[in-house]
Amino acid sequence: MKSVRETVTELCNKTDYEIYFDMLNRDISAHRLTKEKKDEIIKKSMETAVQCYNEVVSKFGELNNPAEYAIRLHIPINYVNEKPNKYYSYVGIFTEKNQTITLNSETIAFIKQLINQFGIADLVDPNQIKSTVTAHELFHYFEFIHPELYTNQKILDAKILGIFKTKSSLLAAGEVAAMHFAKLLTKLHYTPLVYNKIFALGKKQLL
Repeated sequence: MKSVRETVTELCNKTDYEIYFDMLNRDISAHRLTKEKKDEIIKKSMETAVQCYNEVVSKFGELNNPAEYAIRLHIPINYVNEKPNKYYSYVGIFTEKNQTITLNSETIAFIKQLINQFGIADLVDPNQIKSTVTAHELFHYFEFIHPELYTNQKILDAKILGIFKTKSSLLAAGEVAAMHFAKLLTKLHYTPLVYNKIFALGKKQLL
């Protein structure tokens, strides 16, 4: 059985493509897709992330952290203290109705605690969690204001009642793009997904 350090190191060393391919494979809607189609989705999702990154940087320049972009975009960031548990937890969320980002300070603190507990602060920066989550949710803001983005499109072939051909969207495409956008905006040298993995590894400690 791999140690936490080995697991995190392996994830940090994976390429963006490997990370995003794994993400697609975890989406049940993508199971029937060919590798060529998955490659296309990954490529276009990453391009969408770059498009949004270029938009915000060209408008405001290189700022110190994602929260500053939120301020410039007039997106409120709210903080809540909801203790995570093994059945339900979240780090951040973008709410379309009032266009706000909500960050869960308790979950962020728990992941920081795990990084120190596991002794892996030399691999991943515990102080980048909040910025990474903020950047991730900022991408969902761009999805909201730009319905024409690729990740909002119906990109999967589907059938209604097994007869009528239609198209459906793919949630994983938006998550791939949000993950890539967060990596670009925070300039992390590892995938932001590592924070999710660390949380998953320590989740058994929760009630």
